[in-house]
Amino acid sequence: MPLPIRYAEQVPELTALWSPEGYFRAQTSIWLAQAEAAHELTGSPNTDELAQIRAALELSGDDITGLNQAKGHETNRLLRTVQARLPAQLGNVIHRGNTSSDVLDTALALQILRSLDLVDADFAAVSSALQRLAIEHTETLQIARTHGQHAVPQTFGRQVAGWFAESERCRERLARARAVIAYGKFAGEVGTSVFISPEMEEATLRRLGLQPDAAPTQVISRDRHAEVVSLLAVNAATLARIATNLSLLGITDLGEVREPFDADMQQGSSSMPHKRNTELCERIRGLARRVWSAAQEELGSAVLWLERDISHSSTERFTFPDAFGCLSYSARLTAEVLEGLVVYRERMAANVTATFGGIYGSRLLNALLSTERLSRTEAYDLVKALAQRAMDSQTPLQQLAAAEPRITGLLGAEGLAGLFRPDFYLRNTGVAYRRLGLESGN
Repeated sequence: MPLPIRYAEQVPELTALWSPEGYFRAQTSIWLAQAEAAHELTGSPNTDELAQIRAALELSGDDITGLNQAKGHETNRLLRTVQARLPAQLGNVIHRGNTSSDVLDTALALQILRSLDLVDADFAAVSSALQRLAIEHTETLQIARTHGQHAVPQTFGRQVAGWFAESERCRERLARARAVIAYGKFAGEVGTSVFISPEMEEATLRRLGLQPDAAPTQVISRDRHAEVVSLLAVNAATLARIATNLSLLGITDLGEVREPFDADMQQGSSSMPHKRNTELCERIRGLARRVWSAAQEELGSAVLWLERDISHSSTERFTFPDAFGCLSYSARLTAEVLEGLVVYRERMAANVTATFGGIYGSRLLNALLSTERLSRTEAYDLVKALAQRAMDSQTPLQQLAAAEPRITGLLGAEGLAGLFRPDFYLRNTGVAYRRLGLESGN
């Protein structure tokens, strides 16, 4: 069951976890915990017998290959492989009172928890890169944009700080996902605890770091799993948003940033040698769609017939390794892009002037309103007309405003001159830094 993504070699830890070896070893760890719990509670199996069971549960490479190639019920085949290595009476200790879903769902919980740990480390690297970038560019002047149009001045660091805040929420989501999925099941057929005592279930799961699902059916209800993948999908959206914005800022006409580009190894186009495409960011954006699709798949898996059908089983073999693999790889790509990001400060500063001062229209508007001599509608229409003319005629708004008697009569030449400066808009940039615990020079 290899990781079904092209980039599996980029996330070797996850690839191993969701490989056939990881899949079957997760299951044998459940039986070992059950045997150890029985030894703890009843003394049977005894110490020597427990050692025999532990040895029988060790799987070789040939075991894994054979199990992976076998047709039919994999867990039953695994059970028979292990039991064949033990005396009949001792072999019967394995899987006593269990149904296959006890093993499969509890093992799946362990795989998901380990995957969440790995992905959290990847997002920690993203947050670290964003923190460094935000601090480095605390005072790097940039124009903010809404609808793709120039709004008002900000700093590039302040823009990045917003991404940092979102990446920290990603880590909070991963912690929530851990809390949601850290449950196992040792309650036998349809979850009724007929052959396994609650004490045995609790002792077994405690050894695995899990809690018992309070009211399972034949399976652990898939609302838990659907919530986990949905949380992963939101995190994928965060990475896609960062990548999308870097792609936009990297458009030739904006030219404010550039993702890392190895001129010796990379080429942007087979026919246009000058191209330096935002290839890595586009890969991140594309892989997000895979994670979003996985969320939709698992929402479907939450809808099972009565106590269970197995419609979830076939898709989950792909859903979880694909979702975790794509998200982990995307996070690693994002950290790589951020660590190697080229920021063109001069271009950012130059772009601030592209509207010929039209971006200072909001401050001019508020200055006029503060005189209490014009209604808001009158002041807005006056500034709007001048700002639009400034951009259309490529004439500085300050110059047009200075020639407008209705403005100079209210503000005076000296009062007007101080309105066309970016520092006014940057005066509270440090608020976000303080709230986020980021060092700020403002």
